[in-house]
Amino acid sequence: MDVENRLRISGHAETKVLPDRACWTVTVRVEDDDRDAAFRRCATAREGLVQRLEAVEKDCVSAGRIAVVEEIEYYWVVSSELRAEVVGQLEKTRLPKGVVAQIGDSIGERRRRRRCFAATATLGVEVAVEASGAVPQLLVARDVASSNGPWFKVSRNEEISDDLRARAVENARTRAAALASAAGRKLGRALVVSDRDESLAALTGSGHGAPPAEGGGPRFAAARARSMPTPMGAPQQEEEAPIVMEITPEPVEMSETMTVVFELTDLG
Repeated sequence: MDVENRLRISGHAETKVLPDRACWTVTVRVEDDDRDAAFRRCATAREGLVQRLEAVEKDCVSAGRIAVVEEIEYYWVVSSELRAEVVGQLEKTRLPKGVVAQIGDSIGERRRRRRCFAATATLGVEVAVEASGAVPQLLVARDVASSNGPWFKVSRNEEISDDLRARAVENARTRAAALASAAGRKLGRALVVSDRDESLAALTGSGHGAPPAEGGGPRFAAARARSMPTPMGAPQQEEEAPIVMEITPEPVEMSETMTVVFELTDLG
């Protein structure tokens, strides 16, 4: 069948979905003068945080490995011999005595020393939105160096996308039927169905089209959390009642576009 008897058209479907999962990334950090002690203390802090988080929702934490690095700091040491040598050389120049004295006071030797061993572990946290309000208070523990979140996602992402694709194909068929009727033709079977907006030649195999683009990853919802932030590193008050914040995600738009090539036949 030649290209003249084919109709290529796109259909679209969209919806708004309320995310049902809240996510954070958390970094636990411990410093110590001893490498092994830093590792052990970080492991203990990580395990304690995991236990507290999994009291909110079981198996909600994915824990990464613990990394220990030696942190170095630099400082300046000025020896009298070095200063005297440089000042003596400068005095032989035409620089004013005040400038020579100022330069002499700034002379020093740069040295390095170990500041500490820093052990860090990164955690991923994902809980149901309705339980997420209990998480922020747990992320202000003394050994939690930083946390990012919450951001939100839809757990039924693929299921919803499949439904949208089916609706988009139906939309394409409705549009194509109207166009075929207006042109005095009859809409036949669907020859090609694709979720990529490719050229007709690529879809029908009658030529060489551009290669399809890479598919996208899972959808995430950028949303607002109606909660009051607490400074990181503040000690937890265990004797006080837990603080539960109100965290409300905003609906996320999901859409799909399908390209369909239909067969066109004559009326009668």
